[in-house]
Amino acid sequence: MEGDPGEGIYRVMIEDRDGMPRLGLTALKLGVRTGVDIVPDQKGMVYRPAFRPDEPNGLSCSPTIQDLPAFALPVEWGGSNPKTVVWRIEVSDLGAELAAQEDTPPQRKGRHISVGPSGPMLFDDYLRAVQATRSRWKKVTRS
Repeated sequence: MEGDPGEGIYRVMIEDRDGMPRLGLTALKLGVRTGVDIVPDQKGMVYRPAFRPDEPNGLSCSPTIQDLPAFALPVEWGGSNPKTVVWRIEVSDLGAELAAQEDTPPQRKGRHISVGPSGPMLFDDYLRAVQATRSRWKKVTRS
């Protein structure tokens, strides 16, 4: 794909007025949904996931732009969503509280990466750690 910067950690999100990803608890914002993206225990704790395919391992991302979900892909990148932007973050910019790993199911066409907690923490602390990466996500545009 022309202008494709190669492998990394990519996510499609809505851009906020300040030019950074919009915070929130939906699939197109920077946040984590309980019961969908990760499942806290009865005490509200989350743990480093085993990164098994098709399990709620954390913030949903992709290793390439081509692997991003079609419903979210911006028009600029051949998709149909006029409201979204492709963002990229480096593993080193996640911070010590977060861990990223590919968790693509066997025989699946598109690849997937999850960003989960690096160790035990309260769900609210995990959410804060994810949202603290906001300024480190870089917008990816076609050249």
